[in-house]
Amino acid sequence: MFTPRALKIAAIVAMILSAVGLLLSLLLIGKSGTFIMGLFSWGLLLWASYIGFQLSSYKLYEDEYKKIAYRIYAIIAAFIAFLCFGLITGLVLAVVLLSSLWGLKKNYDEWTNSQPAEGSEIDAL
Repeated sequence: MFTPRALKIAAIVAMILSAVGLLLSLLLIGKSGTFIMGLFSWGLLLWASYIGFQLSSYKLYEDEYKKIAYRIYAIIAAFIAFLCFGLITGLVLAVVLLSSLWGLKKNYDEWTNSQPAEGSEIDAL
C-alpha cells in the first residue's frame, strides 16, 4: 500500500479518475455555469496526481512514501465523493493537495541536488 510500485499504480488511477472528473465537469458545464470551478479543481488534481506519479519513482524512506500515498488516496476519495454525492471537489482541496505534493517534490529535488556527486572533492578527502 505504501510501496513505490503501489504508489505508482495509485497515482495512475488518480490521474485517470481526475481526467474523468475533468471530462464530466466539461459535460456538465453546459447545464450550469457553476462547474467552471470544478474544471479548475480537476485540472489541479490531475496535475497533483502527475506529481505524485513522479514522486513514486524517487528513492525515499517509508515515512515519506506514506505522506505521498495519503495525498494520492485523497485524490481518489475526492473522485468517489464527486460521483456519489455530486460534489465539486472544491478549489481548496485541489490547491492543498497540489501544493503539498509540489512542496514535497521540490524539497526532494533540492535535497538530491545538494548531495555531493560520487568522485567529488569530499570523497577525495
